[in-house]
Amino acid sequence: MTELEKFQTINQCETEGELSLAILKISEDGMIQGRKLLFEARKMSIRVAEVIAGRLPVNVLTREFGIRQQAIYLMYYEIKET
Repeated sequence: MTELEKFQTINQCETEGELSLAILKISEDGMIQGRKLLFEARKMSIRVAEVIAGRLPVNVLTREFGIRQQAIYLMYYEIKET
């Protein structure tokens, strides 16, 4: 998956569940390279729900590929899953 495809995958997420799955999908060997640190994709995908619910600060998600930005967007504009 190219860098552009990873950004597009994250940007197309409209729900918390989609974002969690997208994080797993764009990972390489279960990891996501942040600006400086390497993150476990599984842990980050779990943290999405906690961030959107306001129980964790947004900075537990990497900014890479627009993950943090999409989580913030979903905090305010999420289409509720039924």
